Amino acid sequence: MVRAIRPPRPTYTNSQVSGFYFRPCRDENDEVILEYFRCRCGTVRKQTHRNGYSNLMQHIRREHPDYETVMLDATTAETGSLVNFVRHSALNLHGWMVWIVMCNLPLSFCESREARRLDPISEETLRAGMDGVVVAVERSIASELPARFGIMLDGWTHASEHYIAVFACYEVNGCPKTTLLSMAPLLDALDDDLSAQGHLEFLTMLPRDYGVQLAQCRFLVADNCAVNRRLATLMSVPLVGCASHRLNLAVQAGMASHEEDLAAVQTLMIKLRTLTQSAKLRSTFEMVRRYLQLLELLDAEDDDLMDLLPPPAMNKRLRALYEELCDIESVSKALQGHDVDLLDVREWFDELIAVKQQYGRYIGPRANIVHNPDFEAGCPFEAARPDDAAASEEEEDPAASFVERLRKPRRLAQDRVKYEQLKSIPPTSNVVERFFSIARVTFGHQRDGLLPRTLETILFLRQNRSYWDATTVDNLS
Repeated sequence: MVRAIRPPRPTYTNSQVSGFYFRPCRDENDEVILEYFRCRCGTVRKQTHRNGYSNLMQHIRREHPDYETVMLDATTAETGSLVNFVRHSALNLHGWMVWIVMCNLPLSFCESREARRLDPISEETLRAGMDGVVVAVERSIASELPARFGIMLDGWTHASEHYIAVFACYEVNGCPKTTLLSMAPLLDALDDDLSAQGHLEFLTMLPRDYGVQLAQCRFLVADNCAVNRRLATLMSVPLVGCASHRLNLAVQAGMASHEEDLAAVQTLMIKLRTLTQSAKLRSTFEMVRRYLQLLELLDAEDDDLMDLLPPPAMNKRLRALYEELCDIESVSKALQGHDVDLLDVREWFDELIAVKQQYGRYIGPRANIVHNPDFEAGCPFEAARPDDAAASEEEEDPAASFVERLRKPRRLAQDRVKYEQLKSIPPTSNVVERFFSIARVTFGHQRDGLLPRTLETILFLRQNRSYWDATTVDNLS
């Protein structure tokens, strides 16, 4: 029997080949006939489960000797799949990449013989595949980047290396998107530093890999530190200060007047912590909340606690502080949401300023730390007043949180966006903070030997997981 010369690519599994050529036979009632399969050529063959695919493969090798070439050239309609047929080796490499990148495993894990679900591959093959996928993902991002976009950045120092993570902010089909462009050490050459000029030189080189220029950037999202304000000035773009960072500064300044009361509560809670683990301190808000819950249950005649119990006047101040902290906690948690925009933040901050005027020093639209006050004040947009009839039908829920009470009139208002990139501007840089949390876990205490380039590759593929799949790996060769 003469066989056609097979292409030099790896062989498909018997399961893939049989599934491509054979379909289960059906009776007149469209019910599947067990153990009988019909080939594309019309031949019916019997195949029992205990024999695997030997009978079906015997027919395919005899009647369709060029099956590998046919499967490689198959279209989506012919395969009956949403994607073109993927080679077994590509699926294997893709499986290793997902396993190692998403589960934070060492690169040498692909050589482990204990992992039996996937065929073992060498670490060099894995690295080559990851590098190829990185290039493919960069091309996909480059084709998606619009002519005008924004940049979000933040820094992280670990093991004497200072890393800069840069995200691109833009819209795709009307939906805001935040994509990681790079995470790399800022200090590369001997004369590099952490100044605004050093950041500018780093950002000038970065967009070239994606076919855009830094001049196409329209805004910068980062913390309100002096370096970032200077960087925004050098870039000639407005700086959108991270709302979470500004809120933290405002709260820290506001808590200065309550230091004595909080110190007394902390001393008492440290004493109670030896009695109950549930009083473990996690934050100022949790400490005050837990204290007020335990206040009625504490024994005032206990000699050990009597000297530590705050007086009634202090308890009254702490209850007022707790109500204030509840509103702040509500806003702080809401800022972590993915659907928060600049108008939401402006409304929440304005209401907090109405509660306590001194917060305006940090979260006001024209605060001293704001880089561009006019942009900060005018960027949200003009909203139409809610319909009075519809608003009257909405009853205020007394149990609703601070943010929920503010969102009701917002849902009744019709917004008119005037700034082109408004919807793509994130009000916080919490995306970068969460990314650095993943970076800390990825590095860990046992992987300090990772080179910065390897760390960047792993985190780049993990953060941009939606840009690559088995087809991407299959197209590398």
